[in-house]
Amino acid sequence: MTGLVWKDLLVARKTLKSYAIFLLLYLALAVMGAFELSFVIAMINVMVMMLPIGAFAYDEQAKWDKYAMSLPLGRRAVVGGRYLFVLLILLASAAFGLLSCVLLSLTSAQDLTEALASVLASMGMGLFIADIILPLSYQFGPERARPYLYAVIFLPMVLFFGAYKLGFLDHVDLSWVDALPTVHALGLFALLPLAALAGLAISYFISCRIVDRKEF
Repeated sequence: MTGLVWKDLLVARKTLKSYAIFLLLYLALAVMGAFELSFVIAMINVMVMMLPIGAFAYDEQAKWDKYAMSLPLGRRAVVGGRYLFVLLILLASAAFGLLSCVLLSLTSAQDLTEALASVLASMGMGLFIADIILPLSYQFGPERARPYLYAVIFLPMVLFFGAYKLGFLDHVDLSWVDALPTVHALGLFALLPLAALAGLAISYFISCRIVDRKEF
């Protein structure tokens, strides 16, 4: 299984280098005050969401699936390798997000607690989207799964904006969040990536069921 993860990393190495350059550039600009932390967080989300789709696309072009599913490791191990690849990307993104928060808190007026909460919430959302798009990619293939990816990303935004414009959120009282102690508030935001991580386990079993029934 380690070889499968290494294969995904090698295939995505050029994309990873490009993302790393952009992340460092955005971080430097954020430290100088040209950008907000949200730009860095946006790039982290792109990494978590798009790299698995890219891995599926490369596999489809190389006809990798037909070969991989015949390996002695078994189909579930092949699926597990892809999910471990996603977890590695998530850990790297979390480390970079933490580094960004610390640097910005030391070099600017950015509040560390607020920055950490933003990173936790953003990573949770990115991982939730990965939870959904991975089984869809196994079911439909990367190209047919892309419209679902865009729907998962933009539909909640449209619904939220519509609810805001229609006044449905006017009576929502979130003052209790501000009243929480800092540690409790961060713990609340940390539930998002933890819940998404639990969802990744469910997503893995769904993907295994899809692959077990699929003919390659």
